[in-house]
Amino acid sequence: MLTESAFRNVTHDGQTWRYYDAGHGPPVLLFHGFPDTPYSYASIAGALNQAGYRTIVPYLRGYHADTIVPRRGYDARSLAEDVIGLLDALKLESAVLVGHDWGATVSYGASILAPARVDGIVPIAIPHPSTLKPKNALQAAGLFFMARHFLYFQMPWCEAGTRRNDFAYIETLYRRWAPNWSGPERDAALAHAKEAFSDPVVLKGAIDWYRAMFKKPERPLRGMSKPLQTRGLMVAGGKDFGGHLGPYKKSQALFEGGAEILVMPDAGHWPHREDETKFTDALIRFLGDTLPP
Repeated sequence: MLTESAFRNVTHDGQTWRYYDAGHGPPVLLFHGFPDTPYSYASIAGALNQAGYRTIVPYLRGYHADTIVPRRGYDARSLAEDVIGLLDALKLESAVLVGHDWGATVSYGASILAPARVDGIVPIAIPHPSTLKPKNALQAAGLFFMARHFLYFQMPWCEAGTRRNDFAYIETLYRRWAPNWSGPERDAALAHAKEAFSDPVVLKGAIDWYRAMFKKPERPLRGMSKPLQTRGLMVAGGKDFGGHLGPYKKSQALFEGGAEILVMPDAGHWPHREDETKFTDALIRFLGDTLPP
């Protein structure tokens, strides 16, 4: 069982990352999303280790107190730099990036910022950001409904509201985003998220990712709509985003190395956890084509 003692810290250029590192072979970085923690990748990382890959599973910045740097922003460029900084800290020339939710966002960002450092990306539950712009009022209304938590986290009382009744709001998000997911693995993921957010500093850090979405960045990340100089495996839940796969199909054209779409028809926002065996098998095949061990 993965415990906190398995994690270690590394600091580079003023930033500390907390991560666990296992296995030998070509490196694969696995980034969690919201509301989640690195623990959700434990069995997936184990399967990759057995298949001949080294896995590095970090906390996203803000999700552990050790990772928080005062006044460092959560804009797209800074978050992409976090990924490249971790590669530098671990003395890795490049790696495949696997990312769920916000982890997918930072994987896209790193691919744009430093394409030579990214061998391939596996974005989970998030298509390419440039495909999420609504074309009409109906699409805008649908996107707003699905992403209304973005507005919730702009409210001055959102931290207190999130803590209320043993983080009932976090439980609501799990039910809303993955209504078909149940069982001990789902419950453990929720428990780890609650435990992380019980530290007020961490809860603020996690929410600051959303607050940054409504701020004009001082150093924007250029090239968000340009093709990615890599290959990809995009993973989608058939019940996520209202079941709309159009943005994923549009995203395929933005991968110069080509991209496959893996759909879990009955899954919601955690497709890699809701059908973990199918996801892991597809990921190992992708890695075999991208980083032969």
